[in-house]
Amino acid sequence: MSSFVRAGKIRIIFHPASGRGRGMLRAQQLAHALGKLGLDHALVDTSATSVEQVGDQLRASRAIIIIGGDGLIHHSIQHVARTSIPVGVIPAGSGNDFWRMTGDANAEESLAKVIAFCKQPGAITPIDVLELRFDQAGRTRRYALGAVSWGFEATVNAKANALPRQLGALRYIAGLILSIPQLRGCPSEVRADGLRFSGSVLAASVANIKSLGGGIGLFPHADFTDGTAELVIVRGPRILRVLPYLARILTGAPHPWKVSANLTQARVETSRHSYADGECVGDGPFDLSVIPAGIQLIS
Repeated sequence: MSSFVRAGKIRIIFHPASGRGRGMLRAQQLAHALGKLGLDHALVDTSATSVEQVGDQLRASRAIIIIGGDGLIHHSIQHVARTSIPVGVIPAGSGNDFWRMTGDANAEESLAKVIAFCKQPGAITPIDVLELRFDQAGRTRRYALGAVSWGFEATVNAKANALPRQLGALRYIAGLILSIPQLRGCPSEVRADGLRFSGSVLAASVANIKSLGGGIGLFPHADFTDGTAELVIVRGPRILRVLPYLARILTGAPHPWKVSANLTQARVETSRHSYADGECVGDGPFDLSVIPAGIQLIS
């Protein structure tokens, strides 16, 4: 159980274009409900003001409610990770892979849960966050809630982000198809909790959630409450040898080219870009740590 122990507003973070307008609609519904309850709240329209510009306000919030997809969640949690501020999530993005971990059946259930919590604070689930420190960024900390990817998955993310948002979750499938012709292995090294891998990598991720790309179940053993993250590597220099196992890769099943482990920290040596929660977060080598109970999720 929890209660609001801080002063301040309940801040509703949204982008009006999210989910083809569903983000704005759900933000307005929530604001109307909170108004009827007499609760002090504010709408943060990220098409007019970036999350980074209101970081101080978020850290002073009574609670924050994020209405959007994985990218908006990623930017928002940079300001409230490792605090006691309750965080609610209502889906309105193209993939919503983090939201799938909450177990809610639909957006209406999430909306009702958030309204009930704001009216009478109740259950909170402490969930883990991934802390990243990139060498090239001067070791500045960055947080992720979902998956950190380099190699092929990062290439797919980049392709998908360049496609029209109207495609929704199909952007990831289209990005996958467009990326296959240019897929090549890249040297990578991972040192983590007794595991040491060094070799050519086609795809690699450390994940706190079970899926990417709108429900593609790449990480069957991931759990954002167990204090660990799941490492999944597809090793090999060439795509032709791996293609026969593509269906198994996309369902997280075992295959001859898979390296997997659960870990609490890792050192990753790579020359590639890395993506977290669908956003480009850094270049080159980085350290990763799992921070238990880094976010207080409204449940």
